[in-house]
Amino acid sequence: MNHEKNHDELNPEEREKFATLLRERSPAASLEARIISALKAKGLIRLTPSPQIWTMPRLAGAFAVALVFLALGFGLGKWRGGVLPQQPHHNMFVLFLYDDSPETLPDDMSKVVEYGNWARAISMSKRMITGEKLKDGGRLLRNVRGQLEIREVREAGESNVLGGYFLIEAENYEEAIKVAASCPHLKYGGLIELRQIDQI
Repeated sequence: MNHEKNHDELNPEEREKFATLLRERSPAASLEARIISALKAKGLIRLTPSPQIWTMPRLAGAFAVALVFLALGFGLGKWRGGVLPQQPHHNMFVLFLYDDSPETLPDDMSKVVEYGNWARAISMSKRMITGEKLKDGGRLLRNVRGQLEIREVREAGESNVLGGYFLIEAENYEEAIKVAASCPHLKYGGLIELRQIDQI
């Protein structure tokens, strides 16, 4: 059974209504409102709350969680003594270790162990901050009449080449000299230059 009518089967009044329907193309707003209220009355649709209603509680919860983590981080930082290294209580000094000859260098494993033991002992006494052996073959840079001059550190006949350093804490020069005098570098003929850090 065909329910569709052909245009030719419409009477003039039906044709007019059909033409009006084609011109409007969308239902009237009142029709939509009537359909929605009828569907709600029959329990066929439920309206959900606007997303904005749920957004505010979520934002408030996220803000509260962020505050809790901030307070927790601050409390842990205070409890552990802070994240930043504490300022030294004494003056700081640098021991520059110069090598006068190849025998001075701690290449021998027993010498390396001896230097390491000395550094650990200084560190255990809370005097050492840091220290490193420097690799051979650095560069010396100098400005000569506006031109950069670069040369190898270990050229023939070069003596007193910087071989390493230690950064230590001490009350004064006398205490720093005692620390430097115990360094094995002197035992192997090396030279130690002791300089105080200018904490400006």
